[in-house]
Amino acid sequence: MTGGHPLDDVAWSALTGPQTGLARAAAGGRALGYRDGIAPFCGVGVLDAEGWDALAELVGPGNTAVFLRGEVPPTPAGWTELVREPATQLVAERPVGRSGEDGVVELGDADSPEMVRLAAETEPGPFGPTSHLAGRWFGVRREGRLVAMAGERIRPPGWGEVSGVCVAAEARGAGLGALVTRAAAGAIEERGDRAMLHTRLGNDGADRLYQRLGFTVRRQVDVVVLRRDG
Repeated sequence: MTGGHPLDDVAWSALTGPQTGLARAAAGGRALGYRDGIAPFCGVGVLDAEGWDALAELVGPGNTAVFLRGEVPPTPAGWTELVREPATQLVAERPVGRSGEDGVVELGDADSPEMVRLAAETEPGPFGPTSHLAGRWFGVRREGRLVAMAGERIRPPGWGEVSGVCVAAEARGAGLGALVTRAAAGAIEERGDRAMLHTRLGNDGADRLYQRLGFTVRRQVDVVVLRRDG
């Protein structure tokens, strides 16, 4: 993406901005992706023929790329489209974070195995063993077990994406999703940025929660998962 709003192609904006240190590149930076284990999202400056070639170089035969951007054109030859679905992008119109919540702890390297386990159980979206390196992450424990978490994944200039919001089945109904969402948003707001996030279209429960916390709908975006043939 060249020009436009940084949230129209969040991965490209982040990897050419605050998160350049987490990027891997191809074709002189025409295509960018997060380092392995952090996130599967890729960005391409312009999705023309040269842009698709750069993405193919970045991804490699048989591997996948994930787009999260305003519009993804039809997939060209040489790629297999595995998923194409809409998502809702929401932004905080006012500060929604809250620091110093009772029971909320900051998570780090030592917590990664538990974070991966919780994400696998609850499926909040892509989460790898080094996803926590993208930003600050927060969780809640019950009897020593991590049962809720949220943190920052993609960081476009001036923004931070609240991501990985999940609560274990046995801990639901106690408001922990809102608790960790506020903690993650608060960390973003502490450095002077605004919080934003994405939900799958039709996930009405999540939409209601986030709008109750102060997020409003900005636009719909495409989530497209592609596999390079060969």
